[in-house]
Amino acid sequence: GAKDIADALKVNRTLTELNLPGNRIEPEGAKEIADALKVNSSLTFLDLYNNEIGDEGAKDIADVLKANPMSALISLSGAGEADEFVKNRNRQRFLDTLNGNEKAEFARLRVMFVGQGRAGKSATVRSMLGKPFSPEWDSTVGADVSESVVNGSSWGDETDQIDFASALAVKMMNRHKEMKSSSPKRIEKSPVVAPLPSSSKTEMNNTETTKGDQLQNKGHQLSNFVDKDQNKKDLKRNSPVKNDRPKKNLQEDIVREYDEELILEAHERKNDLALSLWDFGDQEVFYTMHHIFLTKTGIYVLVFDMRELLELVTREEAKKYLRFWLRSINMHAPQAPLLLVGTFCAEIQSEIRGVDRIRGVDKILRELSKQFTSQIVANDNLVFFPIDNREKLNIQELRKAIEFTARNDRAMKQEVSIRWMAFLDELLSHKKSKSYLTMNGDVSHIASKFGLSRQEQEMALGLFHERGLIIHLTATETLRNIVIIKPQWIIDALGKVIRDSTIHVDMAQYERDGLKEDAKVMFNEGIASRDLLGYMWNYDQTDFFIDLMKRTMLMSDYRNDCFLIPSLLKENKDMGAVDTRCVVDFSTTFLPHGVFQRLVCLCVEYVSRKTSFDDSIRMNKNCATFPAFAGQEVELVEDPSQQAILVSSSDVEKIIPIVSSMLLKINSNVMGGRLKWKVLIDGKAFQPEKAVELGSPTLDLDVFLASL
Repeated sequence: GAKDIADALKVNRTLTELNLPGNRIEPEGAKEIADALKVNSSLTFLDLYNNEIGDEGAKDIADVLKANPMSALISLSGAGEADEFVKNRNRQRFLDTLNGNEKAEFARLRVMFVGQGRAGKSATVRSMLGKPFSPEWDSTVGADVSESVVNGSSWGDETDQIDFASALAVKMMNRHKEMKSSSPKRIEKSPVVAPLPSSSKTEMNNTETTKGDQLQNKGHQLSNFVDKDQNKKDLKRNSPVKNDRPKKNLQEDIVREYDEELILEAHERKNDLALSLWDFGDQEVFYTMHHIFLTKTGIYVLVFDMRELLELVTREEAKKYLRFWLRSINMHAPQAPLLLVGTFCAEIQSEIRGVDRIRGVDKILRELSKQFTSQIVANDNLVFFPIDNREKLNIQELRKAIEFTARNDRAMKQEVSIRWMAFLDELLSHKKSKSYLTMNGDVSHIASKFGLSRQEQEMALGLFHERGLIIHLTATETLRNIVIIKPQWIIDALGKVIRDSTIHVDMAQYERDGLKEDAKVMFNEGIASRDLLGYMWNYDQTDFFIDLMKRTMLMSDYRNDCFLIPSLLKENKDMGAVDTRCVVDFSTTFLPHGVFQRLVCLCVEYVSRKTSFDDSIRMNKNCATFPAFAGQEVELVEDPSQQAILVSSSDVEKIIPIVSSMLLKINSNVMGGRLKWKVLIDGKAFQPEKAVELGSPTLDLDVFLASL
């Protein structure tokens, strides 16, 4: 009976939950269990509801718990006085931890899904979240952000606001208990075959246990433990409890409402992993804006259509997109792990020699990715993960691989303080009424409440940006002063302007509202009127969005209250015949989409500030001609085949320092300083000294342009 259970508890080091309701345990049995709790350090849940232990048995258990700081119990029911002691102890531990100086790992990472149009990227994200396949799903505009909480095979679609400070405090409390316990550590295996955590819960209802080994368990993690009987556990919220300790460093104590449910839920979810899933638009027009949101940490998932690689007529185009994304990811995040994911697996496997065709895809990918092998996460003997979103084939294997990669990523090891999490909580608490906050106003005030210096603020905001919780751009002082707490808000705003007119534009809508001509000019010639932009943004924050696009070099002033958006320019094969006397050569790395377009932006701004605007400026997707650029005609041509920008003018030695300064500014402000190029004039290297000074990232854009 109870003595056998107690004897087993004395030697067991892995059991975390024991349910013994209605087992007619009397005071003598309670005393035996109390004696076992003197030495047991793993049990966290004990249910003695509806037994007959009486006040005497409850006191025995309470006395043992009071004298045993090693006890890991966080939930006890059916033991009267001992129940209250456990609740009060939890409350005090929670408050002490909340206002302590410890740090813990922030189990959250950003996962970025990229790839060629119509490859099944959005369908892959939906598969990860357990959503049904939809063949009619619209292609992504800009980017879509989803939040997920991962625990083994379960990828929940997280929509509720999380109390980050409380969750981290409970995590620290759990860590203290685990440090006291002698439970063995879990052994990690390969990503594809990594075992799911097993339950360590033992149910005993009206039965007796006589062998200690019957209480042995396979793991330490609870699996979806929910007590539905409200009479068995008192889970009512208690009133907020303040801590009377003296304040340190003038920072305020962090006050939270103590909630028994929070403790129980956080314990169950102590191994949960939060993932921010970013599904980037796959049309080429979006690539220019992607540079703003791609981060140096996180996990990248490059999705491609295997059929495109296998068919001769589409193979080279598919390889071109794969090369582009491999280079782009390596430039933005050279240390980040990368998973290659091939879609339409079921269709290929159903064909004759389907296995050989999968190997054929693998061979092509190995050749394409050989210089990026240090980043690529392998799938056993394949360099990629073949999946099928319609048939849900190999989806679980991909989930396991992403989870395993995330849990073992170096960025996940970074520890943060409760004060940082409380800072984050208060920032995000403004989401209902605001989309962004200002550093010099709201953010600094909030940070001061938690004793964060300006340097700590910047570090914390950088972390929150990398993990996908906010957007904080730091290229200029103006951008640094803005903290966007609704990432999807700014993505949607930019996506209303920068989009593929052949797929995502409804001209009938603009015609109904009398803006059809304005829309045609914008989507055909890249020239946007202020009226049209205001309409697209619902006349809300129009000046803010215009300023943001100008400072990220997505837009420039043009003429007559209009703006140039180079990424919307169309290709014109009649333009672009230029001599190759001066070449800006990016071939040692590569020339990403968006560099040339930003260079055109800066050139237009430069010309408009130095001279009266000249309507004879001619531009298309890959070429721009400026009749009066620093007193002479200058032509710029992007040559993707050579990974170069060609510069033509009568006095190229005078022009190149200005162009080089602009490229340095683009590199430092948008490309993370990782672009590499060399300037060749008549085949010889040319180094403009002045460009180094003017390209400094510390210069605000207005100051920079005025300095040229």
